Amino acid sequence: MIRIENEKLVVLINRFGAELKSIVNKENGIEYIWPGTEGTFKKSAPNLFPFIGNIVTGTIDYPLGKDERVILPMTKHGFARDVDFEILEITEDTAKFQLRPNAYTEERYPYNFSLIVEYILVEDKVYHNYYVKNNGVIEMYYHIGGHTAFYCNYNGDKNFENYYIEFQEQECDLYMIDAKNNSFLSSEIQKYRLPEKFMLSKEKFLKDALVFEGLENNTVNLKHTESSHGVEFTFAELDTLAVWTSVDSSEFICLEPWAGITDFTENCNRVEEKKHIQKLNSNEQKKHTQIIRVY
Repeated sequence: MIRIENEKLVVLINRFGAELKSIVNKENGIEYIWPGTEGTFKKSAPNLFPFIGNIVTGTIDYPLGKDERVILPMTKHGFARDVDFEILEITEDTAKFQLRPNAYTEERYPYNFSLIVEYILVEDKVYHNYYVKNNGVIEMYYHIGGHTAFYCNYNGDKNFENYYIEFQEQECDLYMIDAKNNSFLSSEIQKYRLPEKFMLSKEKFLKDALVFEGLENNTVNLKHTESSHGVEFTFAELDTLAVWTSVDSSEFICLEPWAGITDFTENCNRVEEKKHIQKLNSNEQKKHTQIIRVY
């Protein structure tokens, strides 16, 4: 486990998946990240690349230039969460990891890519940066996103219903899980009025995640009804926000900002037709950022 820290935070990261495993605030001693040691969700904050969610056919059809295509298998949430990353740099308050093509990824993804996952501590904030680069000569398609499970256990209170997400009160689009096939989204978009206090309950997630789009404000807070402690969560270049928890007794809520979206029941497997697909030209790089402030 890689440890970085500054005057306010101690952070642990696993080289496997370049996964954030712990954020402890030195002033209050609170652990803000779900350890993944209990319940059905055995991870803490997997990095999702090169695709988000379930793949409707289990395969993806990629263009490889003029009149050439290839179909390859792809697993849920991609492969980045399931492989070791190369360590590029470790300092007292910074950790940087890289994933490049290897025999495992080449059986699943045809592009010459690099994915850098970087964690930088600045006072009480963790900057969680993704740098995706196309090192090849053909256009490259991808999704990327986070899946951070925040521990709902402030002051020893594990009552999930005492926690809430603070949004800017607004109207947004809400994608629901397809009632006939709960592995994928329904293409029907609902207009949803987000309250300022979105109270948490397991019942809200009986059909899996809630997927919000069109948020005017890219900062939300996770709070407790009777505590001054919480998490301020900001996401940039990640336009869709999914909220999820398991329906067992685990005490966490996942805040998942995505540049991309899971498949719809009606999806075909052509990569360029996927909703919110990201595209990079040869030698082009794009940065996506999450910022976690704990208090």
